[in-house]
Amino acid sequence: MLIGLYGGTFDPVHIGHVHAADSVRNFLGLDTVRLVLNSQPAHKSLAYAMTAHRWAMLEAVCANNDGLIADDIEVRRGGHSYTVDTLSMIRSEFPRAVLCWIVGEDSFATLTSWRQWEKLLEYCNLVVIPRPGQQARFSEQIAALCRTHEKACFDASRNGQIVRVDLPMREVSSTAIRQRVALGQGVDDLVDADVAQYIHRNKLYKDDITVREKTF
Repeated sequence: MLIGLYGGTFDPVHIGHVHAADSVRNFLGLDTVRLVLNSQPAHKSLAYAMTAHRWAMLEAVCANNDGLIADDIEVRRGGHSYTVDTLSMIRSEFPRAVLCWIVGEDSFATLTSWRQWEKLLEYCNLVVIPRPGQQARFSEQIAALCRTHEKACFDASRNGQIVRVDLPMREVSSTAIRQRVALGQGVDDLVDADVAQYIHRNKLYKDDITVREKTF
């Protein structure tokens, strides 16, 4: 079984996330992609919406998209969300599966700052996707890791590979969505209809700090 894993705060989940997950799933022939909700991300500030809201939106999106599964493993575990811990738990749950952790190129460039990053390829393959409008610079340590583990052709039978998926991605950001909501603008073109309704119904992102910082 081939399982994709795509972690994020999903604050909120948007069409860019769904497009990226679907693109990788189809390109690599994955059985499913599990969208793993960060509870307390280790490399980001706290989320804007409460975990319960972000989870409800993620569940709604995955219910509307075949092949995508909302996964709350990090929420259930509690504490900071470290990829290596999540992979260890998922490996225990799916011992025979080949795991593919999907990561943006900008985040991949920071890999050496992740907790126990040297162990990640023992648990999974790292699938690196481009970030529209961004071109990451890799340290020599990351470049050396790529020279050792990067594969031009994906071997679906094993872990331990770095695979770059050079597919066009949609340029959408959760920050821009929150800002538009705070300014009273619509976001129907950027999020699933159920998510747009949920944001409106629960009055989320009305006081986005990024908008206040630009205003004053």
